[in-house]
Amino acid sequence: MNFTAIDFETATGKRSSICQVGIVRVENSEIVTRLSRLVKPPNNEYLEWNTRIHGITSRDTIDALTFSELWVDIKPLLENNLIVAHNSDFDIDCLNQTLNYYNLAKPKFEIDCTYKRTGHKLDKLCEAFDINLDNHHDAEFDAIACAEIYINLINNVIPDYSKVISRPKESIFQQKGHDRLQGDILKPDLANANPSSPFYDKKVVFTGVLKSIKRQSGAEIVKRLGADIDTGITKRTNFVITGSAPGPSKLKKIEKYNLEGSEIKIIFEDEFLEMIKNEL
Repeated sequence: MNFTAIDFETATGKRSSICQVGIVRVENSEIVTRLSRLVKPPNNEYLEWNTRIHGITSRDTIDALTFSELWVDIKPLLENNLIVAHNSDFDIDCLNQTLNYYNLAKPKFEIDCTYKRTGHKLDKLCEAFDINLDNHHDAEFDAIACAEIYINLINNVIPDYSKVISRPKESIFQQKGHDRLQGDILKPDLANANPSSPFYDKKVVFTGVLKSIKRQSGAEIVKRLGADIDTGITKRTNFVITGSAPGPSKLKKIEKYNLEGSEIKIIFEDEFLEMIKNEL
C-alpha cells in the first residue's frame, strides 16, 4: 500500500491560514519521504488560541515561505496519490481553502481518514497501537503518527484500547476572566453616548481573557461609547474584542459569517486599549 499522510496547523480560525505543513510519503508500508515546513500565513497573523495549541507564533514564520511558494515541493507528494489524514475533513478543507486563496489549481487525489475509520483521537490511537507521539500538534509528528496508524489499520492490526490511559479533562476556560456579561450591561444607551465613537451603535462581543483590564470594565467603557453588547456572535456583530484563549465556537462563527458576507472585525487587546485610552 502506497499513500501520503498529511497534517496542517493553522494560525487563525481561517482554514486558509496554514502555518505548518507535515507530509509523509509511504511506499510498501515504509516511510520513504518526510516534508516538514513552517509556512508564513496570510499577513503573518495569529490568534493566541491557535498558538496555545501548536506553539507557533508570528516570530517563527516571519521569514518563512508562503504556501504558494512551497507548493512546488508539496504538489508532487499529493497529486494522483491516496491522501490520508486524521480528521480529513479539516486537513483537506485547509488544503482546498489555501489553494483557493492563492489561486492554485487543486490536484487530483483520493482521500482516506484514520479518524473516520476508528472514531478515536490521534493520541488515543497512538497509545492503543504503541506508537510514539512525543510532540502532538507538531504537523510532522502528527503526520508520522497518522501514517503509522494507517499502516496498522490496512494490515488489520487490532488496536488495544486497554492501553489507553484515562486522564481528567482540563480546560483553559476554567481560568478567571471568562466571566459571562449579563444584566444592564447588555442594554445599549445611545442617548448618552458620543455618536463619533467607533463603537457607537455597533454590536460588540467580548471573548477570551483580557490581561490589562477586566472584561466587565471593558464592557462598561464601550457601553458608554454607545456599543450594543452581545454575548454571542451573530451575522450582525460588528466587533469582537479578543483576549487570550478566545472561545473556539466564537472564532468558527466569525469565519463562517464573514465567508457569508458579514464584516466582523476582530479587535485584539492592544488595539482595544488604544481605542479606549481616553476613557481609562
